[in-house]
Amino acid sequence: MKSPQGKTDKIVKLSQNENPFGASPLALKALEKNFHSVNRYPGLIHENLRIKLAEKHNIATDNIVVSAGSVEVMDMAIKSFVGFDENVVTSEKTFIAYKLLAKIHKRECRLAKLVNNTVNVGNIISMCDDKTMLIFIANPNNPTGTIITHDSLHKLLKAIPSQVIVVIDEAYIEYVNDTSYPHSLELQKIYPNLIILRTFSKIYGLAGLRIGYGITHTDVRAKLIKHKTPFSISSLSNVAAIASLDDEEFVKKSISVNEKERALLQDAFTNMGLNVTPSQSNFLCLEFDNLYEKEEIHKLLGNVGIIIRDLEPFGIENGLRTSVGRPDENIKLVDCLGNIVKSILLK
Repeated sequence: MKSPQGKTDKIVKLSQNENPFGASPLALKALEKNFHSVNRYPGLIHENLRIKLAEKHNIATDNIVVSAGSVEVMDMAIKSFVGFDENVVTSEKTFIAYKLLAKIHKRECRLAKLVNNTVNVGNIISMCDDKTMLIFIANPNNPTGTIITHDSLHKLLKAIPSQVIVVIDEAYIEYVNDTSYPHSLELQKIYPNLIILRTFSKIYGLAGLRIGYGITHTDVRAKLIKHKTPFSISSLSNVAAIASLDDEEFVKKSISVNEKERALLQDAFTNMGLNVTPSQSNFLCLEFDNLYEKEEIHKLLGNVGIIIRDLEPFGIENGLRTSVGRPDENIKLVDCLGNIVKSILLK
C-alpha cells in the first residue's frame, strides 16, 4: 500500500486482535459474487445463516440470534434483562464494552477482582445481590488471555439464582487449546439462563463486516429479539459469514500458526525479562514496573510502525497488549522490542 507521498506503508498493526491473514478466502469469494446486490435491503431473520450455525453446533435455529457483532447481543441483553434500579456484574481488567454499555443505559456495573489475571467466579458471586440481573464473562478474558474452566463456570451457574442471566463471551474460543475450557453448550442444556456469544470477527477475519451471534434458550432469544435493531446486519455480512463456515482450511491454518507464534512470542518476552501473562488467545498481555516504561515502549514501538494496545482503558495502567501477528510481523516486534527494552534498562 502506498502513502500519499508514494512511500511504502509498513505499519504493523497488532492492536485489535484481528486475524493477521485477512478474511476467509471463501468469504471473499462470496462478497465478490454478491456485491451487485447492495441496492437491496437485507433480510431480517437470516434463516440460511442460522440453519448453518444450527448444523455446526447441533442445536435448533430458534436457539440462535444473529447480531451485528457480538456487541449487539450484549446491548440487547442489558435492554432485555436489567431494570433501571438493577445492576450488571463483570470483572475488572476485562472487555471494555460491558462497562461501557451499562453506562450508556445508565445501569450500575460492578467489577469483581481478578486473581492472577484470571476471572474469579467466587469474586463475581460475592459482588451479586438481589438486584443483579446480568453477569458478563469474557472467556478467554480480553486483555489478559486467561480462561475460566468448565468447573468454574458450572460453580457460578449453580450458585446464582436462575433469573440472573450469565453471558459467556467466547469471541476467541477457536484459539484455546486448554482442555479444561468450558463445554458451554452442554452447560446451557442444564442452565437456560446462560447466553453464549460467538463472533466472525476473529478467526474468520470478518471484523469489518460486524457479524456475530448468540446461542440461547428459546425463551431467552424471544426476549432478546424484541430489542434488536432492524436491518443491523448487511446482506454482504450475512453471505460472507455463511461462506466462512465452510472454510475449514483457513481456520485450521489460523489456529495452527497462532498457537506456534503465541508460544514463540511468550518465550521471547519472558527472555527479555518482561512480565507476560500466559495466554489462550491470539494476544498477549504485558505489564511493566511503572508508567514511564509502559509509555516509552508504546511510543518507541509506534515510532517504528508497530501499533499495540495501551491497556489503561481496560484498567491495567502499566499494561500493553499485542496481538499475535504473522511470523514476519512477530519477528519485527521481537527485534524492535528487544532493542527498546535494552535501551530503557541502560538509562
